[in-house]
Amino acid sequence: MSEEKSWFGKVKYRVLEGKEGIREAYDCMANSYDYSKYFYWTRKLELAEERAVKKWIADFSGICLDVGCGTGRYSFKIAEKGVDVVTSDFSLKMLKRLKQKAKNMRIFHRINPVLADAEHLPFKEDAFISLICAFAFDHFENPEAAAREFSRVLKDDSLCVISSFNSYTLKSFQRKYGLGDSAPFRTEDMPPTLIFEVGHSADEIEKMFSRCGFRVKTVKGCCYWHLLPKLQKHYPPVMDSFFNLFKSLIKYAEIHAVLMRKV
Repeated sequence: MSEEKSWFGKVKYRVLEGKEGIREAYDCMANSYDYSKYFYWTRKLELAEERAVKKWIADFSGICLDVGCGTGRYSFKIAEKGVDVVTSDFSLKMLKRLKQKAKNMRIFHRINPVLADAEHLPFKEDAFISLICAFAFDHFENPEAAAREFSRVLKDDSLCVISSFNSYTLKSFQRKYGLGDSAPFRTEDMPPTLIFEVGHSADEIEKMFSRCGFRVKTVKGCCYWHLLPKLQKHYPPVMDSFFNLFKSLIKYAEIHAVLMRKV
């Protein structure tokens, strides 16, 4: 396996702590985030996650909030369906990168960037009809506060999609490399860096969001690499669909994607 696919076990890291550390890291990564060779596995995880949730976002309507939007991976997909999207992120430079990309697209008029902290959203109650938070929820220091905010800004009967690293598999990875409650990041513009990241299983998400008025509709597991480690590099996408038939196996999925409705 080449260096860019296994670098996290071979190098020293700087550590950026807390919320400001997360902001600094993503500001540093913004310009190279979409094409960095160090995100080889991230891209594989994203593709698997997108296969799981593409049918869910097809049902989005009204105005959508994309929390932790990054450079617009889902914002653009949703806007292309004719839905207006408020794209919120904690990193100003990620939002600037998103805006640059959006200007080259015919959907720019549907994209509305807002610099925001997910735990303290600057929006009125019942402002949105749908919400997605993809691969960002695990960076929140107070995820329960974020869940309450999601509930506050969503109208009743709204759809909410959360994708998260499974706490079971992420903790296993963190223990293996002695990372604590952190995950490694690196791009051509940023040296090896550890920032806060704690996974959440589908069960943990359901318990947290049920207290805030949500009901789970569907759960999908993505990338069951722990079950087939020898196939990790060339993992067949069809295996996700097969393993999802067995609820007892979902704990082994790298990613848990959850579709909920606010009731």
